[in-house]
Amino acid sequence: MKKSISNRDVERIAEHAGLSATQVRQALALKGDVPQDLSDRVMRSAQALRYTISARDRVAMAANTSVATVNRAYRPEARHLVRPDLLRTIEAEAARLGYTPDLVAQARRTQGSPIVTLCVELDRLFNPYHATMLRFLMEAVLRRGLHPVITPVTPERALPELAQSGVTTAVVLWEGQRTAQQVAMLEATGRRAVMIGWHEALPSVAPDWSGACAHLTQRALERQYTTLHLGYLHANAWGPSARLEGVARALRQHQGPRPNLRLWVAPDLNLPRLTRDLAQSGRHDAADLLDELLHTPGALERRPALNQTIAITEITADVEALHARGERVAVFGLPDMAARQLLYTLQHQHPDWHVGEDIGVVGYDNIEPLLPYLAPILTTVAYNMRQLADRVADLVQSGLDRAVPPPSFDLLPAQMIVRESL
Repeated sequence: MKKSISNRDVERIAEHAGLSATQVRQALALKGDVPQDLSDRVMRSAQALRYTISARDRVAMAANTSVATVNRAYRPEARHLVRPDLLRTIEAEAARLGYTPDLVAQARRTQGSPIVTLCVELDRLFNPYHATMLRFLMEAVLRRGLHPVITPVTPERALPELAQSGVTTAVVLWEGQRTAQQVAMLEATGRRAVMIGWHEALPSVAPDWSGACAHLTQRALERQYTTLHLGYLHANAWGPSARLEGVARALRQHQGPRPNLRLWVAPDLNLPRLTRDLAQSGRHDAADLLDELLHTPGALERRPALNQTIAITEITADVEALHARGERVAVFGLPDMAARQLLYTLQHQHPDWHVGEDIGVVGYDNIEPLLPYLAPILTTVAYNMRQLADRVADLVQSGLDRAVPPPSFDLLPAQMIVRESL
């Protein structure tokens, strides 16, 4: 089996499959407009000729360049040899195809060049937000002469083996339900880490959700929505609690009629303890609001963790029931893609409802402009994702010179983006 595919190899596959070389290249590049039967013919011919098609081969074909050029693009000492426009194309296609070079081998060849593992939950790997952030993180880490490796976190393991391995210099984590376990495992193995989100023991970076969410809430109040559905609270994580802080701040400052509030919470969440934790961490408005909801009948509802599709179905049913009682509902607390799915569901099932009037939906992350197949309509919260990636990479790099990087918490500016949905 050959390690890479040359132009002559493409011609041989094309001849065997009865196709043109261009068709073979398009099929191997996994372009979305290539018919499945054509792709199958190409792969059968490649296997018959004993070719192994690697992700690196696919990136080279998608970028219309050679495998050698792809290799240079991922070697810090050789990147300057690749044209900037071609480098951007290679990185974009690599992100689309999920390609990561064998950086462990590269690091060993270069006598211990630092490896940085980017740990993301497996089920989020193809989410547009995480895919975009991973691309920005890889670019930022590479620019600093380090080697990023995407290491998916599976349901069976809190951390991949590579993240705990001695060849790994630093780990980038996303705050989530297994954060405490992950941090403990890294401390046990002596690995440095940077958190996207917040953890008291780690250098951390996150968007400043509170201010933007306060503006969103103020807009909903001005438009006289009678019920605010605040989404799902599962733990004392930075994102949900900071967004709750913003909502609470706007409600505290509001002088007019108070809307009804609904908040779903995890079944095992200790709400009195969470209220104390929020207050101790300086999120006093969120703590006061949560305490108020604890004593308001019908405001809190225990719900198990749900996948996005089921969650949208249940939120839709909740909104429909409230709408039937004459309520004008604004839904908060959903990432952009979930918010878009909710909008689509409501518009499909209730074409007579006016989005932004009868029903309001807001998201966060501002993913829509990154997806050319979507016309942006979602009111959301935006922040500079490249800036966040750069700050994470800076913290990783600065931590290399210290035995134990000191905990820090950097907040990046976030802003409300007003569109049609609120």
